[in-house]
Amino acid sequence: MKENNKIWLRYIICFGLIAILCYLFPYTGDDWAWGSKIGIDRLNNWFENYNGRYVGNLIVLAMTRSNLLKAVIMSFCLTGIVALCEYIFKRKWVFYVSCVALVLIPKLIFRQAVVWTAGYANYVTSMFFTLLFIAYVYPIFQETMPRRKVWHCLPLFVLAVINALIVEHLTIYNVVLACGVLVYTICVHRKVVASHVAYLIGSVAGAAYMFSNSAYHTIANNQDQYRQMAEGGVISRAFDNYVNEIAKHLCLNNCWMNLAIVIVCAMIYKKIYSDVNKNRSALLAKICLIVMAGFTTWSLLSSFGISTFAKQNRLLYFEAAFVAAYMIALIIYCIIIGSQKKCLWKVLFWNAGIVCVAAPLLVVNPIGERCFFATYILFLMLLLELLILLDGEEKESRIFTKTFCKTCAVVSIFGLGFYLNIFSSIYQVDKERLARIERQVEAGKTSVEIRHLPYESYLWTATPEWEPWIERYKLFYGLPEDLEIKAVWEYSKKK
Repeated sequence: MKENNKIWLRYIICFGLIAILCYLFPYTGDDWAWGSKIGIDRLNNWFENYNGRYVGNLIVLAMTRSNLLKAVIMSFCLTGIVALCEYIFKRKWVFYVSCVALVLIPKLIFRQAVVWTAGYANYVTSMFFTLLFIAYVYPIFQETMPRRKVWHCLPLFVLAVINALIVEHLTIYNVVLACGVLVYTICVHRKVVASHVAYLIGSVAGAAYMFSNSAYHTIANNQDQYRQMAEGGVISRAFDNYVNEIAKHLCLNNCWMNLAIVIVCAMIYKKIYSDVNKNRSALLAKICLIVMAGFTTWSLLSSFGISTFAKQNRLLYFEAAFVAAYMIALIIYCIIIGSQKKCLWKVLFWNAGIVCVAAPLLVVNPIGERCFFATYILFLMLLLELLILLDGEEKESRIFTKTFCKTCAVVSIFGLGFYLNIFSSIYQVDKERLARIERQVEAGKTSVEIRHLPYESYLWTATPEWEPWIERYKLFYGLPEDLEIKAVWEYSKKK
């Protein structure tokens, strides 16, 4: 009972601290549209010819109408992801490792998927709901599956439908995931679980409803001004997307995650092959480790060196090939180690998830950093799986001691402090610039200046510099339609 109280206290503190941070996140970009008349018009039209993200759209409509509600939803899902990680792997230290991973998430993903409300409503919530199902089905990898109640069918069906109506590539992944779980349980356990079937039916039904929206017909015919699909040919589009976006955000920018994975893989290699004769599998594993170590070094140098925008095509092509080599090496290494430790399907499960989530992004345009929040979390799950292999089955861990957990807690707290410093400054300036504009409007001004926010690299479309953002900013904050807004870094004079 005392241990349960400590667990609850941990999560209450985690929830509270994250909620404070999320409260400081400003509304930016398309948040202004969702929180204004534009969002209501989209709702009244039931998002026809806009998109099929019906649940995600409803979530963002709610989040853009109350900053407090936004903070609560954000904190609940992020804390929930950490809790689900601990629930899946059943180790106390997983909580601390997961917190560190969230603190060290790449900035480009962080600003679009977490800080930006419209991005969060789709990309974080969908991953949270997906992890709920994964937590439910993960025991299929045990020798003996726990029995599932028939009444589970209804909540699993509802969860599947909800999850299918948030974001497209997770919709596709959930259909594939449900099929894979069903096939695995039939082949390995010789049984069909009714709740698994219910989730598959819900996923397919939700996907059918999502893609029945006329927006996708418009996109498929390349008649949408913003979104296109495979213009210039599927192969050409896939190549361009992979080289220019996917390679960068899937692996290359995840420098700290890459470093953690290669260190753990090296430790596992030493643990498995230290006392046995080296064979072909050991040699192949070593080659994979060399490739992974080389890529990790490159990703660290790339993250702290050359700006992505300054890279020439030759470098982009090389990095794209290096990412492919890294992923192949990682998968082969996991197959070798998984076969040795009799957990092949577990490690393949996470690797396959990463590939499956990223695959649909090959044929659509545009794609952004926010699309890779899910793959980042799946890389975290793979890291945790590898850490479980390293830790072994002993009740008292020799590696993940109290000192280790305290160190992770300190890193997480300092990381949170860093973000609180950044976003408290942003929050203050955001409120001040709006108050300044409102004072000028009351004074009869028809043209005003709006100051850029500090640390805008942590934000997505933070300042309305051109249309349609100027119009949407005015609608969101109830400013006069004919008001002229000019974005500046410093005000021309005090007013």
